[in-house]
Amino acid sequence: MAQVKAETSSAHSEKLRRSIARTQVTIAAAYAYDSLILFGFYAAGYVGIAVPLSVSAALSVLVAVVNLAHHSGWSRDRKDPTLFLPQQLYAITVALAAAMAAPQIAFQPLATLFAISAFAFMAPDRRSQVVGAGAAALGSASVILTTGPDLAMPTSTLAGQALTSAVVFGLLARCIWVADFFRKLQRRLSEKNKALKAAIEQIDAMANRDELTGLPNRRCIGRLLAEEIALCDQTGLALSVALVDIDHFKRINDAWGHLAGDRTLQIFASVASSAIRASDRLGRFGGEEFLLVLAATRLKEAEAILNRIRNYICSHDWSAIDNDLHVTITVGATEYARGDSVEELIRRADLALYLGKESGRDRVVLDRTPLQELRPGQSKALPQRVLAE
Repeated sequence: MAQVKAETSSAHSEKLRRSIARTQVTIAAAYAYDSLILFGFYAAGYVGIAVPLSVSAALSVLVAVVNLAHHSGWSRDRKDPTLFLPQQLYAITVALAAAMAAPQIAFQPLATLFAISAFAFMAPDRRSQVVGAGAAALGSASVILTTGPDLAMPTSTLAGQALTSAVVFGLLARCIWVADFFRKLQRRLSEKNKALKAAIEQIDAMANRDELTGLPNRRCIGRLLAEEIALCDQTGLALSVALVDIDHFKRINDAWGHLAGDRTLQIFASVASSAIRASDRLGRFGGEEFLLVLAATRLKEAEAILNRIRNYICSHDWSAIDNDLHVTITVGATEYARGDSVEELIRRADLALYLGKESGRDRVVLDRTPLQELRPGQSKALPQRVLAE
């Protein structure tokens, strides 16, 4: 377990490292683009060479230090391994310094502040976002108030117009990159949500379905029965419940093996499901016993449905398992009376099932069946709890 956790942690760290590296490459490319624009303004005669050289050197130092922190592993132990806030505050300072030093091209560094702020989605927390945005806003206001009328958009020449357009294109390109990043993130989240939904559905199926037959398991069919009881109490509709038992199932296991027994259960589930109505619910109650919930059905009406199931099973061709195999079922059924609990209903159905087994099997017995209708001598074999019924 410790090894699995270590491997998972290592994989997560490696994924984070690659993500940080890709982002740093993008940021470095954006800084390089900004530096080229400044050198363009120098070539066009708007600023001296000191401005592009200073800005390029300052940004190069930032990229080098951040990459060294990541590659050395130093940043990994920090609260924010991406070093978002230090990078952003440093870049904002460089942009504001450029605007102060060269207000005649201040449009370029001030526009860069928008691009820097666009990376705020990478902030590890709201505090970092607020601090970064606040620094950009207050810094810009300070530059505007300090330099005043000297601030300009360099469009007096064709070169200046081209370079200013390049600034706008660069800003738009970064906005598009951020939008594309979010689109990819949204797609990944959508894929993960689909995978999570599928996993939840699978877990739900495992928790509520019998693995062998595909029918609702005991817990699920019990819950469905409780829901039907609640509905009956609200609406006054009838409800019948039946326990179905595969006759002499142990003999099938003993004679043909447990795999044949499993296959018998699967075939029974399929055949019985085809014999019931869409509103009925059949679930595996345990072993070779199945619980059938017949909604809005009186006990006398249920008898016809239960006999249809019995006939389907009895007449089914079981040669897929063995030519000599013949399967029958015994069914005990009861009807809900207001105030009955799930346990009481199942107990009465179980007693009716016991009567059916004792009277020869391969039959449907209702819990109101008089004892004298059973085969002679059978009543003496019944336990006192059944006779008391």
